[in-house]
Amino acid sequence: MKTLKEIRNSPFKPPKKNYYFGKIKCGVPYFLPINFNSTIFSFRKLILKSEVEIEEYNKRYPHFKNHSEKKFKNLPMSRRCKDWIFSLFGNYYWLSVGYPICFKTNDLAWKDKFNSPRFEWSPAFYIFFFEWQFCIWWNAPDGNNHLYYEMYTWYKYYCDGDIEKAEKSWIWQNTETKLSTWNNKYLK
Repeated sequence: MKTLKEIRNSPFKPPKKNYYFGKIKCGVPYFLPINFNSTIFSFRKLILKSEVEIEEYNKRYPHFKNHSEKKFKNLPMSRRCKDWIFSLFGNYYWLSVGYPICFKTNDLAWKDKFNSPRFEWSPAFYIFFFEWQFCIWWNAPDGNNHLYYEMYTWYKYYCDGDIEKAEKSWIWQNTETKLSTWNNKYLK
């Protein structure tokens, strides 16, 4: 949440809060906290792949030698808590154990691509409680998170906190009008 404090002290308008409370659906499975399991235990009988499917997997992913995805059809995609695969009476099973209550924060996520920032996700706070979740996101004042947070990261990291330099050096243009996409309505 460091970014939210920095934005308050910058020439940018602060982002707006959005809330959600209900069944778990926001930010999942990618943002499920590590060691969180809404049911405490998860259990599944695994189905083995055929030899043909394993050969196809080996051709597609030659660098994975002893990967469990290579062997099983129905292994869960997101395994962020403690889990085991074991054999019992000739069958394979998957068991997962985790905590049903969790608190998580995500700061602003972005990456550098071709020497300019690319927005990935906005700052957020999550509370997970069994099958329920409460979320707060900080979104752009008009909802255009990509432009807002990319402008902010351009200003902060590429222009050393100089707003005039950031506006003059902003490289993005509208493809139709060829005008800069810099938007002064995000500034205080």
